[in-house]
Amino acid sequence: MSATAQRLSNLISLSFSHIALNPVLSGALLWVLTKGPTQVRARLASRFAALRDSGRLEQITKALRLLLALGLLRNVNGYLNKIALNAWRLKPLIGEKKKWNWSEEIAVVTGGCSGIGELIVRGLVKKGLRVAILDIQELPPELQGYANIKFFACDITDPTAVNTTAERIRAMMGSPSILVNNAGIAQAHTILDTSDEWLRKIFDINLLSNFTTVKAFLPDMIAKNKGHIVSVASASSYLGIAGMVDYTATKAGVLSFHEGLNQELKHRYNARGVLTTSVHPSWVRTPLIQTWEKALKATGNALIEPQDVADVIVKQIISASGGQIFVPHTLSKVALLRGLPHWLQELLRDGTSKAVLRQ
Repeated sequence: MSATAQRLSNLISLSFSHIALNPVLSGALLWVLTKGPTQVRARLASRFAALRDSGRLEQITKALRLLLALGLLRNVNGYLNKIALNAWRLKPLIGEKKKWNWSEEIAVVTGGCSGIGELIVRGLVKKGLRVAILDIQELPPELQGYANIKFFACDITDPTAVNTTAERIRAMMGSPSILVNNAGIAQAHTILDTSDEWLRKIFDINLLSNFTTVKAFLPDMIAKNKGHIVSVASASSYLGIAGMVDYTATKAGVLSFHEGLNQELKHRYNARGVLTTSVHPSWVRTPLIQTWEKALKATGNALIEPQDVADVIVKQIISASGGQIFVPHTLSKVALLRGLPHWLQELLRDGTSKAVLRQ
């Protein structure tokens, strides 16, 4: 799909969602046409010929009733989705926010020395949080000199190193209440061209490190029934494509990890005060996609900026609520992919697969 066609599709979708399925608008119009003051209805009928035809008027009111019902159903569904992804918390968000004192909260961010991770660190520090960065890269000059930032050189693929670092963080800063599993790597290559060394590395960093860091930091959160685990996945959690099978497999695994973590927090530990959020960005303009960026642009795939992803993550943390975030939000439709007919799934995958293989 071309970039222009994609933008047009998004515009149509948003227009239908915000206008046609707005129950306030459809309900108001329905009331005016059926129960409104006689003078108002007469004035409308004088301006619109369709309203003077009883048959057409009946069709219009039926359509409005359908739109009203769909709009109300959409709103109820959205509300249920929101509370379900927030561990079925029915309390107002302001009540949840009272549990959090941002000047006293400690966040751990993996891969916080560059890219999206660095921007997340900057955003959290601006909100007054203290941040512990876990990375094998050196702390960049832009993040040096901040009292609220502590850097810990740590290979997150090494469980011993992570556990040792977690102890150092607790001793120096206190027990973290927020964990952002952001670190990730990617390269474009086919299954047969993927080396065993790279395969182990990408699964260790993108997926298995989530287990290791959560095991290191979650127990304290469970004990206090307060915390927030943010899993940075991808839109490709729902979309396996050629040339990036290793990457998409790890991101599908991150989504599965996130969903399982939710279930265990509720049913094993009864720790509904520990929030979880999964983040699913589209193609982000970072060094990770440099090898196939031109091909993506050529096929009309829109690229988003790292700051866009970092901003929504920081906003979600500060909202003191769990959930599932797509960046851009119109991308949420990708979650429906697995429910589509297989022939349509394959057609949707084909475009991106060809773009990656063409690089």
